[in-house]
Amino acid sequence: MYKRILLLCDLEGINHVVGVPYEGLLSGTEQWEIARRQAARELNAAADALFEAGVSEVALWDNHGGGKNIDPADLDERIDLLDPKGLRLSFAAGKYDCVCYFGYHAMEGTLGGVLAHTMSSKTVQYYKLNGRYIGEIDMDSAITASHGIPSVFFAGGNLACAQAERAVPGIVTVVTKQELSRNQAVFRDNDELFAEIRQKITEAVRTEVPLCPVTFPCVMEKSFKRMEDAAAYLARLRSLGIEAEHPADDILGRDAHTVTASVGDMETYIKCI
Repeated sequence: MYKRILLLCDLEGINHVVGVPYEGLLSGTEQWEIARRQAARELNAAADALFEAGVSEVALWDNHGGGKNIDPADLDERIDLLDPKGLRLSFAAGKYDCVCYFGYHAMEGTLGGVLAHTMSSKTVQYYKLNGRYIGEIDMDSAITASHGIPSVFFAGGNLACAQAERAVPGIVTVVTKQELSRNQAVFRDNDELFAEIRQKITEAVRTEVPLCPVTFPCVMEKSFKRMEDAAAYLARLRSLGIEAEHPADDILGRDAHTVTASVGDMETYIKCI
């Protein structure tokens, strides 16, 4: 059984949340307030079940929009709320036995995905790794795997859960809502949802899930909605000594919206995100 548990929390995949058209889930909005209060309740249900099952530590990385979404006063006092600053998940190395995800969302371009995006709804069209679309669950599970930490549990919308199961075969999932469109979903009864979270997360920390690390070398492809953002990204990668280029295209000559980068290790992978 895993004893030291790290919870990762985004907000778009939380129950009772759909956002509003043409906007992200912005701090201070009505939907953000609903999301952060509901997130605390889902996290508390999980933490209570975990401590009851005998885990020794539960920590939380609040990672939506740079953190500081969950009000500490709303959290179970036994949860250690981490400082969100620093490289993406690099602080997790050696400190935790497994990772559990709450509120993560479907990747950009997912038909029906509630508030679907990948890293930035304003700028990013998609990411691919070796030609395969990836989202934030793929990225974070790969980074934790590089530290020897398995991803064992995921709670989010039904489409996000399907993508989590593709990213991490064997991960235990709980559907928080049925996703219908970017701003429409069928929500679950909270009592029923909390009971399933309690049951499934206890099951997850008692089940060994294989690591799913990235195999290097690989190719990261990032496509932007505006050419100017792609050009700035390409310049940044090259300034870091990363081999990168606009890919060749039969019609365009080179695709000015997209950048491909050669990735040889996890440090470079994180820089390319």
